[in-house]
Amino acid sequence: MSIIKQVKEFVQLDIPDDFLIALVFEMSRFADKSFTAEIKKLQKKYNVVIDTPTRKLLRKKFYYGSFYLSETPYNIPTYSYKEPEIEEAFADFYHRLKTYDPDKIISSMQKRIEDLKNSQASDSHMAEWLKQYDKRRANKLYSMTVIKLDQELFKSSRYNQSILTDFIVKIYDALENYRHLAIVVEGEIYDQQKHCITWELLYKAGIFAENFIQFKDKFGPFHKDQQIKNLTEFLKSRKVKNSASLAANFYDSISTGFKYEDCYISDNQYTKILIYKKIQLDQSHIPCPSCNTIIQSGNSYPEMFLRSWECKNPSCPDRSKSGRGKRFDEYGTYRYFKLVEKNENNLVSPTLYQNFHRDIFSAKNEWMGFLIKEYTFSKENIFLYNCTAKKLYHRKIVSPKLKKMTAPNNAVAGYDDLPIVKFYREVLKNKSFKTGKQKIKSDLEVINADSSEYLQSLAPGQIGTAITSPPYYNAREYSSWSTLIMYYVDMLINSRAVYNALAPNSYYLYNIGDIVSEDNIYVVSNMSKRRAQLGFLSAMVFEIAGFTLTGNIIWDKGEVQSKRNSTINLVSGYVKCVNCYEHILVFRKGPFAKLSNSVECITPVIKINSKGENTYKHTAPYPLDLVELIRPYLNQDLYVLDPFLGSGTTLKWCKINGFKGVGTELNETYYELCKKNLF
Repeated sequence: MSIIKQVKEFVQLDIPDDFLIALVFEMSRFADKSFTAEIKKLQKKYNVVIDTPTRKLLRKKFYYGSFYLSETPYNIPTYSYKEPEIEEAFADFYHRLKTYDPDKIISSMQKRIEDLKNSQASDSHMAEWLKQYDKRRANKLYSMTVIKLDQELFKSSRYNQSILTDFIVKIYDALENYRHLAIVVEGEIYDQQKHCITWELLYKAGIFAENFIQFKDKFGPFHKDQQIKNLTEFLKSRKVKNSASLAANFYDSISTGFKYEDCYISDNQYTKILIYKKIQLDQSHIPCPSCNTIIQSGNSYPEMFLRSWECKNPSCPDRSKSGRGKRFDEYGTYRYFKLVEKNENNLVSPTLYQNFHRDIFSAKNEWMGFLIKEYTFSKENIFLYNCTAKKLYHRKIVSPKLKKMTAPNNAVAGYDDLPIVKFYREVLKNKSFKTGKQKIKSDLEVINADSSEYLQSLAPGQIGTAITSPPYYNAREYSSWSTLIMYYVDMLINSRAVYNALAPNSYYLYNIGDIVSEDNIYVVSNMSKRRAQLGFLSAMVFEIAGFTLTGNIIWDKGEVQSKRNSTINLVSGYVKCVNCYEHILVFRKGPFAKLSNSVECITPVIKINSKGENTYKHTAPYPLDLVELIRPYLNQDLYVLDPFLGSGTTLKWCKINGFKGVGTELNETYYELCKKNLF
């Protein structure tokens, strides 16, 4: 065909036509859909999950057939190249040769040919890369640290409520970058007044972990002046005084530290495990995993402060069909090479995975083995504080002296010193609230209004209990804020309005789940996408508003239908559990009274029918059984309040059970839906 001749003359490669066809198809990924179909057949036939390294081998065999001399663990047919497809693929490839940098594309072709002739995989530089990686991290003590807090340790610390935050500060510098901190609490933790402060310690440790380092150097993607301006305007729109100074003080630096990854909970709430990942800005070059050179450029951050690079070596075998270089980051490359190694000590057994595949696990299951297998690799060092491991899987326990560790120079001293905590406290001080005289008229009242404004019009003492599931930050079409900071300004204002409306010693049950979203706090881009700990941040603003956190009821929603880990590699660093629960935080207007910690299994509302229709006409309804949880906290003579009524479930429960209820719904469509569901 003339197009093959044109390409061959352009690239000046002395190879057979059928080899050139395979090379062009492989570089352009032209038949990757067919390849994926063949992989699925193999997985079904052998009942296995084919990991990434094996897929790479099979992909070579699929495209090159007899030209690829390396052995593969499974037999896969060579692709059958058809003339119309060859014409299309070569026309596209020739266009790219004429449009992009042809020298880079041709160099990559030559490198691919050389590797095939020498039976080399693209992972041939793995040993040298790992050797250099080990040199880079030689000054770090450990790859994971686990602290276990129980009542005995808390008592021996003289009831020091900063025990977890102090630990976080001290271990930060000694932990490898991109590696994990695990905070484990076993049993309930009581202070000297016999108040349970388990979840208070956890939420303060979690917020501290993400915000205790103050980064003041220049960071290009952070447009400080614009962020100050946006926050100032938002605060003014909420009638918060001294808006400009509040915004400027908050954005004096970037608060960073660890990144929240997960929260595991045993099914009896005896064990709670928080997982955080250290991500410290590192601008040093990383060798390309495919060619082991540092001919590279990069101004890309797939995550906040996580630098990635693009290989600029023209001979790199992993250049794209347009000549673009391979993009990579340090930990992602390291994790991949550990996958390629197939070290049995890094394999996660199907049983272990099944025991922890959800974020709620059986209290009978031993959690330390899972943490070691998931978050570390063979021959790495682990620091265990106040806990032991039954089996180390060829890891090593390192026991540095905690007293000799020093805090980073740019760390704040404690939770109360965090800019985020100071900011919300100042917002509350600079926001005025009214007390009204309005009486609620009927036993069931649905109000189409902003709940913060409506509650300030009420005469106090009419509300005896509150329960709600608020709009989650940017999770639905009806809830949209520019930044997570702005979202919590509104949640703070609303929680204070509810607090003022509640009778003394009343309770407020607040249903909230952690979500993955762009927080946009410092950087407005996908770089800021992360799992936001909405439960802990909610606890923070509620306690600033005046509430006492008396417990956390975990709503176990059962097995979640999720595509996450649908092709999981059961190898260290790759296993991620599916989030299957939400928090129902129990707050009290008044001092601590009774503990409210439990795990409740409640089936979520199935709102989509077999035809794909939303039968509830609302995107996030919660079940009646969830409202039933307020029964121990009710005041028979006063109203039940839902400040974010949604489809009206709370008032429906009140109507069924003979309680008075009032709810507000700002969205007019949902307001009409509430009335239709109730009256």
